[in-house]
Order: sequence, then C-alpha cells, then structure tokens
Amino acid sequence: MAGYSEFDDWFDMPGGDDFVDVTDLFIAGGQDMEPEEVLFMDGFTLMDALSAFEIGEPRLDSGMIIEEQRRPPFDPLTPLLPEEVCWILDRSFACEMEWHAGKTLSQSVFTLLFVHHLPDINPEYLVPEDDEDPARPRSLITLVIRAAMLGLLKCCDLAWRELSKNRVHDVEDWQGEKCDVSLLEGIDAEVVSQILDRACDWLRLSKFNDTQVAALIDRLLLRQAILQLYRVNPLNGVDQLRVDIAAGLGLVYRIRMREQDPLPPDSPALLAMDPYIARRLPNFMPIRVTDLPSQSKSWEALEAFFEYWQEIIHLVTSPSLLKWESAGTLRYALGRSVPPPFHRSLLQTLFFDKNLVLGAYPPRWLVDRFFQESIGLSYDSILDALERSMPESQMASLQDVIERRIVKVVLPRIRSNWYNPPRQRRHLMKEVLEWHTLYDVLLKDVAQHQPLDESTAKILSAIPQAAQLWRLSASRKVILSGFQQELYAPEEKPIAYWYLARVLDTHIGCIEGLLPAVPLESDTPAFCELTYQAQHLTALQMISTTLVALTAGYIISPWRRISLNFLRRYKWLFSPGFDSLAPAEPVPDLLAFPGALKDFLLDDLYSPSASLQLAQDILTQLSERSYDWLGHWASDRVEYLRNLAAACAHLKSVAPESLLKLPNFDLSRLKWIPEAQPWFPIVGSS
Repeated sequence: MAGYSEFDDWFDMPGGDDFVDVTDLFIAGGQDMEPEEVLFMDGFTLMDALSAFEIGEPRLDSGMIIEEQRRPPFDPLTPLLPEEVCWILDRSFACEMEWHAGKTLSQSVFTLLFVHHLPDINPEYLVPEDDEDPARPRSLITLVIRAAMLGLLKCCDLAWRELSKNRVHDVEDWQGEKCDVSLLEGIDAEVVSQILDRACDWLRLSKFNDTQVAALIDRLLLRQAILQLYRVNPLNGVDQLRVDIAAGLGLVYRIRMREQDPLPPDSPALLAMDPYIARRLPNFMPIRVTDLPSQSKSWEALEAFFEYWQEIIHLVTSPSLLKWESAGTLRYALGRSVPPPFHRSLLQTLFFDKNLVLGAYPPRWLVDRFFQESIGLSYDSILDALERSMPESQMASLQDVIERRIVKVVLPRIRSNWYNPPRQRRHLMKEVLEWHTLYDVLLKDVAQHQPLDESTAKILSAIPQAAQLWRLSASRKVILSGFQQELYAPEEKPIAYWYLARVLDTHIGCIEGLLPAVPLESDTPAFCELTYQAQHLTALQMISTTLVALTAGYIISPWRRISLNFLRRYKWLFSPGFDSLAPAEPVPDLLAFPGALKDFLLDDLYSPSASLQLAQDILTQLSERSYDWLGHWASDRVEYLRNLAAACAHLKSVAPESLLKLPNFDLSRLKWIPEAQPWFPIVGSS
C-alpha cells in the first residue's frame, strides 16, 4: 500500500455525494468581522464550542506533552559550577519579580525546580561524597542553592501574608494560588536568615577564587536584604528600612557591573527551569506558558521594587492627608507605572490598621487633618464655633455625625490612591455620592446654628464646603480617568470635556468662596494649596473648554443615541441617593449641551490658540514656584505642571486663532495616547 499513499489521504477527508466545502464562505464572512468579535447561534453554547477540542489538544490540555517540550529528567544533585549557580540565583530574582508583576506562582517561582526538591538537597539527609569535583562541590547545591531557595520561598510567604489581607484583590491584582506547594509558612524568617549567613560563611572559607566567592555572596546577601525588608515594620523601623534599601540597591548595582557570561546550551543549570511545571501542579484552570524576561529587565524591576520601598518611607514619615493624597494623585497624573500589588497593599495597611492611623493616631486625627488641611481650620476651633452658636445639648449628636461620617469617607479615599486604576475609578464614582451626603448633613446641621459674630459665621459657612471640595475633586478624577483608561468613544470626548469644564468652574467658585474664611497666614498648607488649586484648575478649565470646540466635529450620531450613552457613562451622577439631598452642582444636564455648544461656536471673539497660550502661561508660572508643603512630592508637582504646559504648547501649534477658522481644523491630527499625555490629545500627523 506504500505506492497508494496519495490515494489513502482521500479517506481522511470528509466528503460523500452531499458534501459541500464551505471553507471559502467562512473566510469571506470572517473578513467582515471585527477583532475579538464572536457570532452566536441558537442552541450552540460556549460549552459546545469548547467540547470541539479533544483530550490531547495542546491548546487546552495542559497535561499534553508534545515532542519539542520533552526534557531530560531533573536531578537536583547534578554538580554545578559557581557561574551556573549564579545564573540560577539570578533567575530566582527574575521569578520573584514576575510573581509581583501579576503572574501565578506556577508561571514564575515554581518554574524553578529546586523549590520542589528541597528535601533532596538537605545536607543532613545526604551521605558525604568521597570523590567530588573540587570545581563543582556538592555544597554549592546543598548549602548555597538551598539557602537561596529557602530565602525565596520565605520572601514569597511574607509577601503572600500581606497580599491576602484583601487590600488588593486575588486574581484581579495578584495571583495567590499556591498549588499545594509550601512557602515555608511554618519556618521562622530568622531561621532562614541564619541559613543564608551559614552559606556565606562556607563560601568565604571555600577554595573558589575571589571573583566567584564575591559573586555568590552578593546574591545571597541580596536575598537576605529582601527578606529583611519584608520583616521590618516601616512604622517603627524606618532607619533599618533605609539601611536595607541602600544595601539592596548597592548589591544590585555591584551584580550588574559584573555581568555573567551566557551559559552554554548543554549546561545542566538550564534544566533547573521548567516553564511547563504547571501541568504537574494542581491548578484551578489551565495555565498559559510564559517566558521570563531577560535578566537585565529583571534587575530593573528589582531596582524599581526597592524604590517603591523608598516611597513607603517618605509616606510613613509624612503624617498628612494632603501629602498622601498628592503622592497617589501625582503618580497617576504623571502616567507612571502602577506599584506592585504588595506595596499597594502594604501602604493601605500602614495608613490604617487596628483602629490606628499610621500606627500612632486615633481615628479622630483624620477628622482634625481633614479640616486643617482642607480649609485651614482645626477641628477644635470648629467645635468651639459650633458650641458658641448652639445649645450644648445638641453638641454630642453633631460631633458624632462629623467624626463618623468623615472617617468613613476619608479613610477609603486615601487608600483608593493605591487601588488598581479601574477599581480606583469605580470607587471614586461611589465616593461622589458619599461626599455629597456628608455635605448635605453638614449643611443642614450648620443651618441650625445662630452665629453671634462674623468670624463664627465664616467658620460655619466653611464647614460644609470642605466636603464640597473633595466631592468636586473626585468628580474631576473620574472624568479624567476615562481618558487615561481609554473609555470614551470619539463622540463622547467633547461632552466629557464640556462637563469637566463645568465641574472645574464649580470647583473654582467653591475655592473663591472659601478663601475669605481660611486663616490669612500665607504659610499654612491649606491656604497655599487652595491658592494653587484656584490657578491650576483655571488652566485646566481653559484647556477643557478649548477642546470642546476642537472636538465638536466628533458629534455625528443622533442625540437620542448620545443621550443614552451619556446616561450610561455618567450613571454615577444619576444615583437615586442624590434625590433627597441638596442639588449637587454642576447638575449633569445633557439638554444644556447643544445650546451651550451652539452659543460657544458662534462666539467670534473666542480664540482657541489664545486660550491655550494663557493656560500655558499660568502653568509655566506655577511650575516655577516652590511647593514645600508637599515635601518629597514637590518635584513631582513641578514635573506635572511642566508636562501640562508642554501639552498646551503642542495643542496651540495646531489650534485655530479664531472659531471662524474651526471648519478648516484637521481633527484627525488629535491623538489620545495615554502613555504620552494621560488626559489631553497630542498632535500627530493626519
């Protein structure tokens, strides 16, 4: 039958007298579909589609081993050279950083096979060798690699304990599935640290050359420094934290300066990494095989990991709501990468845990800081003003309302700065109503008081405005985050900028009404911040108003469809909870948009380029000032202002001098690229 192979192939093809090949029909139909679009038909479910894949299909059967994936069996006691051990230790840091970056343990840490063979390399269970190779002593495995693996697993255990506190969310922010592999939960970290010390002592007495000894010891000390970081409580161990961070960064620099040569293809060390280990571990779902980044990228990730610890030091030594809020807001506004889930969880824990703020202050401290840093008035002075203007019998209930409600909304607001961006946006949407509820309560309670003098009247009028400031700030963040997360369709952008301009106008008016009640001392953080925000928000409003005109050409859909999109996009402003409260200005009235846009576009005196120039001048002047009240984050604010000024300059280069020239404006040149500018378009080619 060998001579009839071509004939035999026909028996493998479907066919028959009624067979019609419809392959070309599917190809033609698929060309009209959008990427990731799925067509459904009655009676055909996702389960039916999945059942088309048989056992042994590599795309779904994680246990299927194809020929090119077969590997020689791994022997953990295979002798290794010092350079090969260095490579394995380097890969262990890469695995750890990949887990912190969001991969599962079975895709990262557990691909290092030594973590599954710790009993096999325990020197207490092994018979000493009589004829071992002096260049490849077994102790390199039983002492050095074992110590490094124990340190790696213990670091993962300590990180896992923090991550599992539900400050960040499993699967959404990080992957907590352990696959029934021990992370040394029952072993004390001090014991692991002592094992690392003993491995270093053995290396110092070994017969390796100085370069080899230094390379191995540096990697063990780096593991010990990371382990120590996890063990230190930043609230009462700041000095030790600084020492460990400096030591870790120094070790990473030294290791990178002595870069190792690539391993030869036949090196046994390469067998220590198995990216397909997930098929042998219990998992809830099939795990996609991923590649580890290059070692250079891993060192960069580890350096960034240490730098996030430095920011933790700055925050825990800054007992100020304004500084914590600015730190989170500026990182997001500058488009910087989101910190690893561990650091985001740790910061939330450090800010408030066990009914203490920053490990030292009672919840009432939040109330005092809220008023002191928002409107420049201490909580004691506010209580004194309330007491002077109302009978004492009603003071207890009012004070209780103030404290409980403010703590309830301020605490998650500060923590939300370290949520992942989509979750932060969802939280801010809900928070808008909570702030307005607080504003309404304060407004009604203050209305019951009868101030006896002008100074008391100013204090009472300022109390509800503090909540108003934070509500408007949350609204601004929600709208701007829509651009940063690329949520808006083109026709939604002019409406988003229009409503943003209205929010900013209300915010500016609130600040201008507050400033007379703020103590006149020019060096108080509240006065300085309100003065800055008045100018900063004015510049943002000018940019937003100009972009309403420049992007108006995107509106081509019927108003009914636009209205439905508006209700869906701004549903957080149409919650029934607002109905029983005072009006939340600005009211989200889409019906006002067409008339406002028409009147705006008919304004012959308005100049988009001149408006952008004025905004650029304001931002440039602001960037030249000092922001000492922000401490470590003053430089971040200056960088943010310079970026906004540069965005104005780019937009001004294409903006028409008058709205009369708007019909000639090439809208296709505006490109929204969050990596380049998170909120506003940049100028590209048409």
